[in-house]
Amino acid sequence: MPGKLIEPKVITDFNNKPVALLPVGFYFDDERWEKIWQRYDEKGESLTMEDLRKLFPDEPTLQVAELIRTGEMDFTNKT
Repeated sequence: MPGKLIEPKVITDFNNKPVALLPVGFYFDDERWEKIWQRYDEKGESLTMEDLRKLFPDEPTLQVAELIRTGEMDFTNKT
């Protein structure tokens, strides 16, 4: 069923090898499922956040994840 993920989702292959880690809030549907598997098959290894950002450049949750990773989004309370 399509919709936004309410918890992180790890997609694994038949050997239990990770294919991709999708963050909370990521919009997930059959079309995106197919794109992820197609890219995984092409690459031959787990997809990174950078791979996912290239596949889904308009997905806001992937942009936020990058800001957190690079430290550009600061969650500290500076009062």
